[in-house]
Amino acid sequence: MWFRRLLLSYLPVFFIVTMILFVVFFQTLNEHTRKEAIKANEFLAQQVIHFMDTSLRDIDYRVVREILTNADVNRFFSRDSMDVYANIQALKVIDELKFNYPIIDSIYFIRFSDGLVFGDSSRTADDFPDEAFIESYAEDETGAKWSGKRQFSAFSLSEPQNVITLVKEAPYNMSVKQGYFVVNVSLAKLQEMVGRMYNSEITFVNIFDSAGANLLGADTQQQRQGADGETAEGRSEAELSSFTSPYTGWEISSGLVDKKGLKLALTFYNVWVVFAMAAALFGVLWVIYVTKRNYKPIQQIVSLIETYSVKSKGSERLKEGEFGFIHNTLESLMSETKQFQQQYREKLILQKKYHFHQVLEGGVQLSEQDWIAELRNYDLDAEGKIAFAHVMEIDSYAAFTENYNQRDQSLLKFTLYSIIHETAKNNGAAVWAEWTTDCRVSFILWLEANPDAAGRSEAIVETCRAWIEKNVRFNITVGQGEPAAALEELRRSYEMANYCLQFKAVLGANQLITMKNTVRPQQEMQEYFKTIDLLSQSLRLAEPDWKKHMGVFIEQIHESLLPRKEIESLMYFFIHHLESGIMELSKEYRNVWRNVQNELQRLAKRWDTVDELQAECIRIFESMTEHITKLRDSHSSRALIMEIRSYIETNYTNSELSLDYLSDKFQLNAKYLSKMFKEEFGENFVDFLIGLRISSAKKMLSETQKPMQTISSEVGYYNYNSFNRAFKNVVGLSPRDFRKQIIDFE
Repeated sequence: MWFRRLLLSYLPVFFIVTMILFVVFFQTLNEHTRKEAIKANEFLAQQVIHFMDTSLRDIDYRVVREILTNADVNRFFSRDSMDVYANIQALKVIDELKFNYPIIDSIYFIRFSDGLVFGDSSRTADDFPDEAFIESYAEDETGAKWSGKRQFSAFSLSEPQNVITLVKEAPYNMSVKQGYFVVNVSLAKLQEMVGRMYNSEITFVNIFDSAGANLLGADTQQQRQGADGETAEGRSEAELSSFTSPYTGWEISSGLVDKKGLKLALTFYNVWVVFAMAAALFGVLWVIYVTKRNYKPIQQIVSLIETYSVKSKGSERLKEGEFGFIHNTLESLMSETKQFQQQYREKLILQKKYHFHQVLEGGVQLSEQDWIAELRNYDLDAEGKIAFAHVMEIDSYAAFTENYNQRDQSLLKFTLYSIIHETAKNNGAAVWAEWTTDCRVSFILWLEANPDAAGRSEAIVETCRAWIEKNVRFNITVGQGEPAAALEELRRSYEMANYCLQFKAVLGANQLITMKNTVRPQQEMQEYFKTIDLLSQSLRLAEPDWKKHMGVFIEQIHESLLPRKEIESLMYFFIHHLESGIMELSKEYRNVWRNVQNELQRLAKRWDTVDELQAECIRIFESMTEHITKLRDSHSSRALIMEIRSYIETNYTNSELSLDYLSDKFQLNAKYLSKMFKEEFGENFVDFLIGLRISSAKKMLSETQKPMQTISSEVGYYNYNSFNRAFKNVVGLSPRDFRKQIIDFE
């Protein structure tokens, strides 16, 4: 059988490929581990460089500072004979440096004037063991900051120590030298501090000076070969990183200690890669050979697939053997292809809708040529034509969703969508329409460029609106943007259409709104706030004139021609202002407000026009004031507190009027009277009294020419300064400035 033969032919390839995958996987893992080890070693080397440079640079800086600024150091080098005091002070400097920097092995000074070497033991330069190093430094012209690795012994009998040395001239950077300031850093201490930064059993770190000597190793085993570039003697073969210090110029290298064949494993990585490539090549050659050998039956399958497309539907099917199975499989694949094509068309519709959103809202950047080409893909001829963007909204959408089930809603929306296309087609316009929200369908009309294009666009939209009004049980409102000849202009037109639809709230529903309908008169925002304040106070006190203030508020909105967003902002401010006043009342009033607040939140999602908003607000606030009135009438002390308020309103001009005065008159505790007044009217007695007096004063200032002192006494202030201060706190102006402002205004 051909199946078995083909299976046995490709089994070797299967095993080869599987083996290659295993090899590649483990070698990739090994390479990843190697790279991570290199990164870790690079970080370690950088940290060692940073630590070493920071420590040595700090010592260098401190020595220079002592030479430049320390008077004791300057005094020592400026002497030409023995000065016990100067030596003691210099020794203090040496001890302080060795205390502050533990890695310092020794410090000594050399004074040229008398050849004195001052340090752990004082002597002359002629019998000092380090004389040769000092002479070599004086002759050296390289200007290296630190010497390489060397041995130093402070005493002839003591064991030499490996050190690196810093030599500074005193005075610093001057042509006349008085001596040297010499600091020896112990390599043993430096090695101990660096050794704390890594595990020497796993990792090694070497620091080579300019002569190739390893500062962290033995003298005889870690030496670099010089300029010939040969491998360093004794250097680990698993070195992974190497850096050069920017401060000293020394080279720092790090890597892994070569244990258990680590280098061998890293070396064999390339061998594994070569082996995998060879196996892959063998697999390719094997596949070519097997494919060529089995080409004939495969050719028959290809021929069957090629002839399938020209066969009639009633042709007899081959149902025996492997080829019959393949034939049936191909039929199934063709059926699935048709299903896929159907899904693709549905996906294209969704893609078209998404693209409509992205283009008009600026989410996709297209050139004008790409935009025209995109429209051609959707069979829209827009080149050389004028475009108008529109946004059509279903009026009273909340009622629409309540009156119709989901199926009927979809059917009515499809009807609206179809009317737009049919009306545009009948009027010779190209149209692209998409639902942008549940209640809004946005569309673009392309018309021939002529002076009457705007009129034709309005006529098409008006035809759609009239048909919907006549034939279905809902209405629509449409916002239309300005004409656009380019894509950017079309986006602005779309923004204008959405902006126009905002004015549905004040202009009314079931109409076409264009930019010429949105010209707004100037209106002072202060007038809204005054009306809102009066309305809030009336509602809080359940006074019957709140409906009058509500009517004034709605009338101001109509006169100002406010868009919906600004109306919502005003309503939010009004509700917040009203809430602030009610929250100052007792718990019963706050409970009433919570119910009102819930109804207002539901109303925010339902209203379409300001008239609907007014009607619903009146219904809600009528219920609220009714509850507030019942609560107030239920209080036994309401009659008394109303009597007290009436007395205050009648006698506010009495300068002696106060809580104590009212307490004596009505036989009530002053604190209880204040609390009862606050709960009933939402403001304390003092604010209420000041409000009455200032209101009366404002009226006198604007309607009479009485002197300020006279007005002050007539409204109940014995002292004019108290009146002036209270008036300014309430009005924001002094009485004199208030009268002047009124005169200037007139």
